[in-house]
Amino acid sequence: MINFWNNILKFPRFLVSVIFGLILIIISPFFVLFKKPLTSFFFIISFTGLIIILAVTIQKMLNVECC
Repeated sequence: MINFWNNILKFPRFLVSVIFGLILIIISPFFVLFKKPLTSFFFIISFTGLIIILAVTIQKMLNVECC
């Protein structure tokens, strides 16, 4: 019975490591963009624009006024 609970307690650690690995796999192609200054500049500008567009869209959808 102790062996069963030891195996059950290993699952949260496994879940965290799988999620962390998935995030690293998804993000790793973007690190290539930071090797050249021009592509890193365009990536930062594009990412900032995307965040602003998403924020404005969500504010309009929820009818929330900011500032």
